[in-house]
Amino acid sequence: MPAPRPPTVPVLEVYSTFQGEGLRVGERQVFVRLARCDLRCAFCDTPESYPTPDNARVQRQPFGAKDEALPNPVALDVLLAAVERLDDPPGLHAAVSITGGEPLLHPHAVHALAVGARRLGLRVHVETGGHRPGAVAHVLEVVDEFSPDLKLASATGAPTPWDAHRETYHLLEGRRKALCVKAVVGAATPEAEVEAAAAFAVEHLPSAPLVLQPATPYGDGPAAPSASTLFRLHRAAGRAHPDVRVIPQVHRFLGLR
Repeated sequence: MPAPRPPTVPVLEVYSTFQGEGLRVGERQVFVRLARCDLRCAFCDTPESYPTPDNARVQRQPFGAKDEALPNPVALDVLLAAVERLDDPPGLHAAVSITGGEPLLHPHAVHALAVGARRLGLRVHVETGGHRPGAVAHVLEVVDEFSPDLKLASATGAPTPWDAHRETYHLLEGRRKALCVKAVVGAATPEAEVEAAAAFAVEHLPSAPLVLQPATPYGDGPAAPSASTLFRLHRAAGRAHPDVRVIPQVHRFLGLR
C-alpha cells in the first residue's frame, strides 16, 4: 500500500519580519500567509491573496537571498521546515503568525501548523476576519492567541457580520485567547459606528483591548483618517470601551513586508 500523501495547503508566502499591527508591534515573527479569502474588504492591502498562486514565495533567509518558489499547494511538513530554517538561531522569533487572506478557510491546515510550530517552541498567533466561528472552534485548543477583526461597514464596504463576530468573540472570551479586537477606520468612518462597535466588543469580548487601525491608502480603498478624526474616533470608542488604542500599520512606515 502506498504511503499516504502529506496534507497540503495553498500558500502565498512565508517570511521573517517584525510584526507591524496590533499589540505585538515590533516583535520578530515568522509569517505564514495562506492563500484565498472569502471577503473583499475595500481596505485590503493584500488582494494577491484572493486566488491561489501557482507558486508560493518562501524566504530562504531574512536578507540577501532570493525567495524559493514552491508549487501550490504546499505540504505542511515543507512549511514547517521553512519556519524552522528561518528561526535561526532557535528562539530568534517569538511566534509564528498565521495570516492570509483568511487563514481559517483552512482550519485543518492551521491546526497542523500550530501543533508543529509549538513543537518548535514558538507561540502561535492567528490573524482572522472574525467571521468563521466554526473554524475558530476547530483550532482553539492549539492556537495561543487570535487577533479577530471587527469589520466596520464604513471601511470594508460590506455589512458588518455581527452574528458571526458575536459567536467568534464568545469562543475566544471563554478561553481568554484574544490578543485584541482590531477595527480598521477610514476618513469617512462615523463616530456613531465606532461607538456602537466598541460597545459590541466590550460586551462580547471584554478581556481584549480594542485597536483602531487607521486605513493605509491602497488602490480604491478608504482614505486614511486625519489626526483630528482619529482623536474624535478614539473619544467615541472610549465612551463605550475602557481600553482603546490607535495603532497604525507600522511595517508600512518601515518599508517591510
